[in-house]
Amino acid sequence: MKTNLPLCFFFFVLVVMSSCAGHKYYTSNSFDQQTARHRIIAVLPSEMIFTGTQPKNLSPENIAAIEETESRAFQNALYNSILRHANTKKHFTSVNVQDISTTQKLLEENGISARDSWKEDDKKLATILGVDAIVRMRIVKKRYMSDLASMGIDVGRQVLYKVGATTKFPFPSVSNKTNDIYASCNVISNNQTLWNDNYQRGADYNRPSDAVIDDITDNFGKHFPYKKRNS
Repeated sequence: MKTNLPLCFFFFVLVVMSSCAGHKYYTSNSFDQQTARHRIIAVLPSEMIFTGTQPKNLSPENIAAIEETESRAFQNALYNSILRHANTKKHFTSVNVQDISTTQKLLEENGISARDSWKEDDKKLATILGVDAIVRMRIVKKRYMSDLASMGIDVGRQVLYKVGATTKFPFPSVSNKTNDIYASCNVISNNQTLWNDNYQRGADYNRPSDAVIDDITDNFGKHFPYKKRNS
């Protein structure tokens, strides 16, 4: 069978372009004007929200503790991603990012916990931190099952396929997702959102939620604003 390589290549390029065009992020029309004097920004602890079927052995206090631990972890992941993508051969980032330990120290000195910072007034936080804008990330993790249950569904599906059971008895389509993860990232100055990006991804035992969120924060870093072209 003869393959039309030019035609296949055309469709491949079309699919890639379509997937790239599918993701959009918001930038204020007045971003350049409003950020012209910005010199430093700060990344806040990430707001974490756990929903869905929670493990029976975890109390509300346990869940709250996990949320706060992950809040710090993903604050750090976003901070590192912004720095990692700050400067390339094509562009540079026009603002500095406050050291994350300085941000945490200033919040603690003002009696603001990671959880408190999720709901605190944006302008007040910017003043406390001595920055021109703050960066907020919000992550909602909707849990369906454990990693072990997810793996069990996948193994069961493979066994049925190998013995040919699916041809005689159609196997219902059962998702083995452990979590659906919804993440958003905002740059806020003077209580106005100047930039927003968001993603939704599914996780399973083979691709845990931590790895998915690392991918998401990496994308936030790639698209992060304040970038200027090198002359």
